[in-house]
Amino acid sequence: MSIICGVLLGFIPVEEPRTSIVWHWEDEFSTAERGKVEDWLNSVTGAAESTLGIYPFPLHFYIHRRSGSSEPVPWASTRRHSVQGVDFHIDPDYSLQSFLDDWTAPHEISHLSIPYLGREQAWFAEGFASFLQYQIMQELGIYSEQEIRELYSEKIERVRSYYDRDQDFVTISKNLQSRRQFSIMYWGGASYFMQIDERLRTEHGQDFTGIIKEYLLCCRLKDASIEELVESWDHLLGEPLFSDMMLKYRSAPASEVLNAAFLSNRP
Repeated sequence: MSIICGVLLGFIPVEEPRTSIVWHWEDEFSTAERGKVEDWLNSVTGAAESTLGIYPFPLHFYIHRRSGSSEPVPWASTRRHSVQGVDFHIDPDYSLQSFLDDWTAPHEISHLSIPYLGREQAWFAEGFASFLQYQIMQELGIYSEQEIRELYSEKIERVRSYYDRDQDFVTISKNLQSRRQFSIMYWGGASYFMQIDERLRTEHGQDFTGIIKEYLLCCRLKDASIEELVESWDHLLGEPLFSDMMLKYRSAPASEVLNAAFLSNRP
């Protein structure tokens, strides 16, 4: 995409991503529509690379048409078995800028930077992708760092009442999942990564995305469980920050955990 086109659209263009992309056109799309989708997902993948690192495998993108939708990407989901990829159900009538303003692609592509952890760990995996979607959108120029901090604070404030219990955080998250209150569970889970990121910045002079860049290089292809993932992050940092935080989420009262996340992420 040209620099001029990028400026007119209101975002900073990125170079063609180094991560290999395999395109699967599941429905009929015109040449212009394909070009727009490729510009969108190349841009998001490039921003994901800048934020999280280069993926050690090809990303398979399956593009489905869903016309007449109320948003550019009404549905998307990851593929996590024989390939690592995303099914995008899109309405190609929307503008390129509308696609770039949408959080779905940053969210789903973030998922692929860690292994599939199973339904039981959805609070963690969805919290991970929810936290990182805005980091990628900052790289795209959609949000500023201050705007993202305000968004995190708003999200935590919105879900705090659901976690105002003496039960542990993970138990409450699974109850929310069983009641299909997915958005609340996602942003509750994101608080783990908000607290981790704040601790890394204040105590180690780095951020969470720096850990992910190292992780993609060393360990993404070897881990298969949440325990192995957290152990790898601890090893990369050189201390048990991630496992200690996990212990709090599994054993401390949820109200205490969320209050700490809210206080650490006030804009």
